[in-house]
Amino acid sequence: MFQPIKYFITRKLICLTAPRRHFKDMTFCLTDYDAYGFDLDHTLAKYKLTELCRLAYEGACEALINTKGYDNKLKDDISLHKDFICKGLFLDADKGNILKLSHDGKVLRASHGTKMLTKDELKKTYGADLHWEHFQEAKDNVKSSDGKLKYRFFENYFDIPSAVLCAHVVDFIDQKDGPQEKYTFWQDVYASLGHNYIPKAFAEETGYFFPTLKRNPEKFLQPCSDGVKQWLLELKKQGKVVFLMTSSAHDFATTVLKVVLGSDWQQYFDIFLFNAKKPAFFTDGNSFLGLDGHVETTPVKELQAKTCYSMGNHPDLMKFISQQTQRVKPKVVYFGDSLCSDSFPANNYAGWDVVLVLEEMEAEGYHLTPKDLECDDTATVKKTKRDVNLYIDPEEESFLLSKGWGSFFYHEEEDVKHDKHMNTFWGHLISKYNAIAVPLIEYIAGMPIDHKYKRFSDEVGSTDGFSPAKPKPLL
Repeated sequence: MFQPIKYFITRKLICLTAPRRHFKDMTFCLTDYDAYGFDLDHTLAKYKLTELCRLAYEGACEALINTKGYDNKLKDDISLHKDFICKGLFLDADKGNILKLSHDGKVLRASHGTKMLTKDELKKTYGADLHWEHFQEAKDNVKSSDGKLKYRFFENYFDIPSAVLCAHVVDFIDQKDGPQEKYTFWQDVYASLGHNYIPKAFAEETGYFFPTLKRNPEKFLQPCSDGVKQWLLELKKQGKVVFLMTSSAHDFATTVLKVVLGSDWQQYFDIFLFNAKKPAFFTDGNSFLGLDGHVETTPVKELQAKTCYSMGNHPDLMKFISQQTQRVKPKVVYFGDSLCSDSFPANNYAGWDVVLVLEEMEAEGYHLTPKDLECDDTATVKKTKRDVNLYIDPEEESFLLSKGWGSFFYHEEEDVKHDKHMNTFWGHLISKYNAIAVPLIEYIAGMPIDHKYKRFSDEVGSTDGFSPAKPKPLL
């Protein structure tokens, strides 16, 4: 979930940066791990993105209009602007520009407001080399915003529609007052996001987002298949630990869990961690807090199985996993959707392997079918198949694709070698911090647990780890 309060990341870390692991055979197999961790939103919980984008956009508009006095004409139908929606865009706040970046910091495409800029306009704004001044900070820290609100990236579907809102605000400002030397609207939009997504808003039913979703969560969430539930139970066998770790607060998260896994959702996990405040979970050493219903209580010194906790830290969790598995250094794999709060911190600080759930893989030309669940591994062909749901709604797919911004993974004009490697800002991070990437949790749940996948290599822009196949732009 979007975290409206800034959590400062100190470099005096609890855990030293873990070196990336090297595997001689470059394969990934679930049976090699002692513990399996799961994020909730956009990982186990698949949202109906058409409805979610509409709700997130309208909520951000409502908050900006009602709390900051902006023109009510800002609010319109998000489906009119779905071609402007693209995962991973950056806001250059001072300039009022939206950017798409390359893996080495070059501005590939940009708009001022909703107007796409020409090459000459790009060079006039960003210089002949088109290098963006905040690139190195964004790359090194993989944080969505700097402390001075100079930039912001939009990387999950709770806040991606806000990029559209920012562009509309710039259009309104320019029409009313003319182009500005420095834009300051982002502070207002940022505050409006906080108004909508601050955790207490769910219980208090304030803002626009939580009250709407709370009234009818089934409208926005897709239940997991029976195959996913069976798979989670199978992962728990043979002394393995399966844990839930989400940055969503307990009240919101349990509402989601009841829809996607059912009222008996607790049976699928050995321990439940809420309000984890990723990436701070891996860096800041926050104490685990007990929970009395939805309310946080006192700090906890030792974790117990089958118990719900809030906040917390990586070393204490590893101690629990070690005790449960009887392993001195248990191997952990984490399933998540966010390069910012899941992949980067889990791999870089904790040394966990990460399976990235990335719906853009399928949207960009590779459509899953039951045939993708077939495998010819001699050790696995006799395994029982699990029935999973591989369907993606065509309208939802249209929200994942953007002709205006192009591929999330690839920019042809920058591919001088014509070798189809990932050359966008996010493409580079996908291969660097993840073992494999899959389009849906349903896909990997439909495969035998002992199936071996090819993992990403250490080469910049490696495409080896996409499973079951590469997105179409990389073929």
